[in-house]
Amino acid sequence: MSELIPLYRKNGKVIAEDHLGKHYIMNENNLSAVMLARHGDSFVLIRQYRRAVDEYVIQLPGGGVEEREELEDAARREFLEETGFRCGEVHYLGRLIPASWISNEVTHVYYTEDIESQREQRLEEYEKIDVVLIPVNETLQQIRKSKLNDSELTFAILQGILQGFISEGEAYADGCCEGPTA
Repeated sequence: MSELIPLYRKNGKVIAEDHLGKHYIMNENNLSAVMLARHGDSFVLIRQYRRAVDEYVIQLPGGGVEEREELEDAARREFLEETGFRCGEVHYLGRLIPASWISNEVTHVYYTEDIESQREQRLEEYEKIDVVLIPVNETLQQIRKSKLNDSELTFAILQGILQGFISEGEAYADGCCEGPTA
């Protein structure tokens, strides 16, 4: 593998170039944690503007892992800050590399159905986040139609189905998806 040449550094991020002129974004702290939370028959998701794609994206609440912070603690903290919901028991769904072709970011994905309480969001100064509750079946339909296409969200839903947190019946209910064929 060829060495990367740093072109620009700021706030823990490096834009680097390889010998072919391809650019990469390298984060000094490359860990993030997100939470797929189910509250009754709906998922607790967030909607926020993402400048890189110039649109509002529906995605999982989450964010960066602070120095010396455990991954699960980061997922819980970000979920509380961005949604105002506190959760109890959580399950680890897996590790995702959302854009390996350009970035070293690694996202750890958690799941909960144990919503304990809600209060006001505690957003960062630059954040404007709307909390949205979308029914499970509608979420699956929107993913199938590619209207919900955030990689962390779709990974979490897939893992939720594969690990048995979202039942096959829900995945195939209301004409969402074609069931298995015999």
